[in-house]
Amino acid sequence: MIRGLYTSATGMMVQRNRMDVLTNNIVNVETTGYKKDTLLTTPFDEVMLERKNDPNINIYGRNLVGPYSFGTHVDELITNFVQGSLEQTNRPTDLAIAGEGFFVIETEAGERYTRAGNFAVNSEGYLVTGDGNYVLGENGRIYVGSTDFTVAVDGTITGEYAVPNRLRIVTFEDTGVLRKEGSTLYSIYGGAQPAEAEGYSIRQGMQESSNVDVASEMVDLISLYRKYEANQRALKMTDETLGFAVKLGSING
Repeated sequence: MIRGLYTSATGMMVQRNRMDVLTNNIVNVETTGYKKDTLLTTPFDEVMLERKNDPNINIYGRNLVGPYSFGTHVDELITNFVQGSLEQTNRPTDLAIAGEGFFVIETEAGERYTRAGNFAVNSEGYLVTGDGNYVLGENGRIYVGSTDFTVAVDGTITGEYAVPNRLRIVTFEDTGVLRKEGSTLYSIYGGAQPAEAEGYSIRQGMQESSNVDVASEMVDLISLYRKYEANQRALKMTDETLGFAVKLGSING
């Protein structure tokens, strides 16, 4: 019975963690360039239960009852990098990547990567993110001078005041090396290195929307709630049964 308590408890904790992930996805449904997360779970190693002190074992010659799992736990958090829809904004500082690739951003902590191209021009005339971090090109920081500039599909930037440059767009052989840092920025985990992206096109005056499907997330939330309830009922029943056993033992004692 004690095992049942732990099994139900692990199930409830996993569902609570899934709730946090789903809620975060829904909250960011309007966040430019946001990528949804999915929580992967796995059961603990199963053990084989055996029947002991049973006279029937000697008759049938078998004592295996079957496998038993001690519950489930969180395995890993997976980010879905499927491209979101591209929405027209007609703002020259809004850029979107059609295809694979990430913008390269200069931060105080080093280079970071993003799919969110809702940029702006700072007081010094450089192209920056909403947090004021510099967008990088092949020649370093991108100076445009004003919002009167043009970005070609290959990322080449031209304009009356702009210093000729080209957006630096990179990709990764395995996007699993990327870790979210907030503000739609990603850092590299481990020793992986970015590679120059190919086959993409830059769309000026457009933004990539979040790839979260609200309807799908709401269905998952309902399913999660039912699973949490089931584990809660099992936990309560196990606790009550254990209480009866303790009470019965005290009476017989």
